[in-house]
Amino acid sequence: MRKFLIYFLVLTFLAASVLTGCGSSRNDSSTTKSNSDSTKQVLHLNLGDEPPLLDPAKSTDGVSFQILNSVLEGLVRLGADEKPKEGSGLAKSWEVSNDGLTYIFHLKDNIKWSDGNPITAYDFEYSWKRALDPKTASEYAYIMYPIKNAEAYNSGQVSADSVGVKALDDKTLKVELQEPTPYFLSLTAFITYLPLEKSFVEKEGDKLASSLSDLVYSGPFVLKTWNHEQNIVLVKNDNYWDKNNVKLSEIDFDMVKDLNTVAQGYDSGQYDEINISGDFVPKYKDQVKVHPNGFTYFLGFNNLNPIFKNANIRKAFTLAIDRKSFTENVLKDGSIPAYAFVPNGITGLNGDFRKEAGEALFKEDVNEAKSLLKKGMEELNITKLPKITLLADDTDVAKKEAQAIQQFWKNNLGADVTIQNVSYKIRLQMFSKQQYDVCLTRWGADYNDPMTFLDLWTTNAGNNNVKYSNPKYDELIKEAKSTNDNAVRMEKMKEAEKILMDDMPVGPLFYSATAYVQRDYVKGWVRHSVGVDSDWKWTYIENH
Repeated sequence: MRKFLIYFLVLTFLAASVLTGCGSSRNDSSTTKSNSDSTKQVLHLNLGDEPPLLDPAKSTDGVSFQILNSVLEGLVRLGADEKPKEGSGLAKSWEVSNDGLTYIFHLKDNIKWSDGNPITAYDFEYSWKRALDPKTASEYAYIMYPIKNAEAYNSGQVSADSVGVKALDDKTLKVELQEPTPYFLSLTAFITYLPLEKSFVEKEGDKLASSLSDLVYSGPFVLKTWNHEQNIVLVKNDNYWDKNNVKLSEIDFDMVKDLNTVAQGYDSGQYDEINISGDFVPKYKDQVKVHPNGFTYFLGFNNLNPIFKNANIRKAFTLAIDRKSFTENVLKDGSIPAYAFVPNGITGLNGDFRKEAGEALFKEDVNEAKSLLKKGMEELNITKLPKITLLADDTDVAKKEAQAIQQFWKNNLGADVTIQNVSYKIRLQMFSKQQYDVCLTRWGADYNDPMTFLDLWTTNAGNNNVKYSNPKYDELIKEAKSTNDNAVRMEKMKEAEKILMDDMPVGPLFYSATAYVQRDYVKGWVRHSVGVDSDWKWTYIENH
């Protein structure tokens, strides 16, 4: 969020956001204007990719998440410290029962949708149950499983009335949990928990989020312009409850993939911030800032593939990559090698989970990789590898990353691998449908707990796009979710991660950092390591 699932390989620049539908003409946008006029509260950014979907119940990628977080708001909004605070979102307060199983949320007075209608607790009840409805087919439904009977309803075992979410009146929402969940308040800020207007969704039906007129908003901004593969414009939401603290009047996004073009745009004053990597880091030298962003980049092996259903071959392809060389010579952006799946910065029992669980759960070893490949091929009774394709995005950075990985496999395993670069949206679709051999992708923290990285790989998890299944792994995750003892939770998750790295359905590559350059006059930009990457609610342009 995350953070997201999931945006995946847009290391290039700020993957900042939106959806699916139709917009007005390019001439309606002020995207190409600069901030030479210091009186204008307009932020100019590059989006990099067309966002696939803007339905909080169905979206799974970080690009869409970024915009959804800007145009919608839930019960809470995370601040710079990543913590939920009373009054930060649409809830003014809440009470939690002593056993941690019941939450009573009280909504603010006079909160409105962008169409002027009141936001009610019934909108929350409807939206959460809609996300859990099996007919919605939400890949992120599992993130709501802490709620009582949420999983049972999502799997068709009980009715919606059995789910532990109920509006007691317009301003009061009661939530009952299946098990105590220490991070539940943070979850309510996550995209899948964001509300939609019940009457609006029922009126729109299948048209929801298909055009500008098929959207309604509760957040700091609203969508004004949307030209596919070109640009998006957000403007301030005049019906937002906290509009007086929103200083930006407009955010303009281009969708440019070429790094040289983006850098030239920054140099000419067209953009107020860009993300950079690779050879562009030295170009800006002392201007570069680095922010750890809570993502693990990894190789997703299609466990249904005749070759990669073999664990030894998966491990061979993972161990054959020199991560130090990769991060220092290809990325050059502050990212660090990954030798486990949960990244640094995620809270454990008494500190950082990565340090508590061990920094390295596997070691690179070319000779071992060759031996594992040979063993795996013998187990499959083959003497030659078939055609293997590495699926990746079509950005400049993704192409360079894929080429470097391709070369490692050629040099260290003698494997000839073809690269397939496709658009971000197509890559997501192919990954979710297992239309790949190996996929270069990533996962970010949706909330600050190791579980956000580990329950992803349970057998029936909606985002388990590698189709990994291990009953022992499933049982450990279930046990971790079934206890209120944090020490037990952490031990179960440590055991599960070791199994994951032994089976290697995914091959961790690096824990990423965002390297960026930003104008000095841009203030109040909140960057997260969990959930959505950036929040512009408090951003403003200082006189310059």
